[in-house]
Amino acid sequence: MITSIFDFLSSTSLMLFAALLLDRVLGEPKSWHPLIWFGRWVDLCRHYIQLPVTADPSRQRFVGLLAWLVAVVPWLLTLLALLWLLPNWLGTVVSVIVLYFAIGWQSLREHALAIYTPLSEAPLTPEKLDEARLAVSYIVSRDTQNLDESAVAKAGIESVLENGSDAIFAPIFWFLILGAPGALLYRLANTLDAMWGYKTESLLHFGWFAARFDDALNYLPARLVVYTYAICGRWHAAIRSARHPSARWKSPNAGPVMAAGAGALGVKLGGEAPYFGKIETRPILGEEEGETPLPHHLKKAIVLVDKSVYLWGLVICLLV
Repeated sequence: MITSIFDFLSSTSLMLFAALLLDRVLGEPKSWHPLIWFGRWVDLCRHYIQLPVTADPSRQRFVGLLAWLVAVVPWLLTLLALLWLLPNWLGTVVSVIVLYFAIGWQSLREHALAIYTPLSEAPLTPEKLDEARLAVSYIVSRDTQNLDESAVAKAGIESVLENGSDAIFAPIFWFLILGAPGALLYRLANTLDAMWGYKTESLLHFGWFAARFDDALNYLPARLVVYTYAICGRWHAAIRSARHPSARWKSPNAGPVMAAGAGALGVKLGGEAPYFGKIETRPILGEEEGETPLPHHLKKAIVLVDKSVYLWGLVICLLV
């Protein structure tokens, strides 16, 4: 029994290392990605299964659950069948490839650096600021066309901290718990939340299960990320910020993660931001005496996520 557990941990850590190496070297595929195919499948599921918004809310939620199962289960069963039928060595290769597609470490770094690079050039010209605004618009949902230097840096930092949890650590967590099927389940569920988890009239009830299930999958990884950011940054400030009531503003997971990252970096996030033509006032994330976000804080956020990845790798190796 002990030998079997050791063998599992050893093989899992090696597969994790291989997937992270592939991601760092190759990055995200530029011309195609399996999630594009999945997104098309999800659109078909919604088109043929969703009820009119006038239907009873409980029926809409039930149909949303059914659509979620139709969207996800066939892919999970396909992967499980492959891992069962293929030789062990080929199953290992498949597992590494699945994890490689599930994580987005290098992609997150590239998006963040695309914002940081024009912002960091002195003097900051209007053209460079526009370049940074365009780059940040790819990873945030707020209006970016009129953001100043600090607001662009803040938007980038918030996205890096939140997506560090969603795009890197949560897939790794579920890979460690359930293997490649766990990583695939998480990535598909997270994608469905991104597509269906909005509180709009058409998705409020239909996407209810997709949003709640993603929250459940992220709950434990997000708490680990809070402590990881604290270890890799300013411990006391990060823990205080994550435990502050304002950290529960956005969601049970994203808020504490961003607050902990803000405390770890010594920067003040949250506050006012433009969304869909209106100014939304958000609570402060981090400490009140934290610094105003600037481009060098964005670079520190990238380094914080990198250190956190290395820390997780070290801990996993030590456990083995």
